[in-house]
Amino acid sequence: MRSLLQSVVKMGIPARSQSLIRRQMCTKVTVTAPHHSALQRYEDDLANEFHQVLREDRRSVLDPVADPMSLEAYPNTKPAFNFAAYVNKSPTLQQLVSLGVELHKLEKRKGIPQYVLGLDFDRDMKGHIRFLTDVGVPADLLGEFITKNPLIFKEDLTDLETRTNYLQSKRFLPEEITRIVIKNPFWLMLNTKRIDRRLGYFQKTFHLAGNEVRTLATKQPRLITYNLEHVQKNTFTVQEEMGIEKEEMKQLLLSKPRIWMIKTEALQYRFEYIHRRMKLSHAEILQTPDLLLTRDVRIKQRHGFLKFLGKVQYDPKKELYIPLKSLAVGTDEEFVTEVAKSNMECYNRFLKTL
Repeated sequence: MRSLLQSVVKMGIPARSQSLIRRQMCTKVTVTAPHHSALQRYEDDLANEFHQVLREDRRSVLDPVADPMSLEAYPNTKPAFNFAAYVNKSPTLQQLVSLGVELHKLEKRKGIPQYVLGLDFDRDMKGHIRFLTDVGVPADLLGEFITKNPLIFKEDLTDLETRTNYLQSKRFLPEEITRIVIKNPFWLMLNTKRIDRRLGYFQKTFHLAGNEVRTLATKQPRLITYNLEHVQKNTFTVQEEMGIEKEEMKQLLLSKPRIWMIKTEALQYRFEYIHRRMKLSHAEILQTPDLLLTRDVRIKQRHGFLKFLGKVQYDPKKELYIPLKSLAVGTDEEFVTEVAKSNMECYNRFLKTL
């Protein structure tokens, strides 16, 4: 791969108050209860974040692209094509493999295999790869980039340069531009007018200063090109349904922009639980916004276990303080032993009561 790049680059539980029940359930037993590791593998909201765009799109991939974000690769169908029969005969495929492109993922996307087979590496790809390396995409990430967005080769190189020049004109630093391109391979598919409108939308809606717009775009570049209708729905939920003030909403956006990318229903449910059921104030939620991005089951189990043990105490000014962030981070074992000061046998027995 190094030689190739050189040639390119010259490129609740219901709370149990009775101490007897706690003692019975938390008494060590000789048979260890099975770890519920599966609970940690729940599908993350982010894995489905683009499906809403994909469901309605029935166009051929060879047609002009209205929203490049809808081209994210998700294995939702069985492959109707196999590159295996072509690799030995195609220098282009061999070059892609050497770059780390995952051909089996491209096979699952309608029209992409035929498109890729029609490309010539030297004629259609080499210049784009040189451009990506010049922008700062590391050699070991080129394969991942192309796997996610092989249609980058449909874009005119002059247009790609114009789009990065636009970011430079908006005072984005070179390392910020590199991060944007790496974290959102579809950013470069959008023309400068569309990107400008999107940046303007966030600046106007959330009253951001210029440096704050750059911070947001660099921290979560996918949000800038995300489905705008979904962003507006989550904005309404945060402001109207959750009752977050405008300045607090701005703080939340800059702290955890992915909140605007998760399912609206999940956001509503999580807020309802931590605000209504756990009795957390807006200030506490803003101080620990990770709770809004944490799987519902994890928060319920951990809060419920603390309640079961009689250890729910989230006020830092009082004794036996439990940090709210501990409900969202770390493994179950770390939470149980280091935060709840209990053991996994007790925790697993508690989970069986839910």
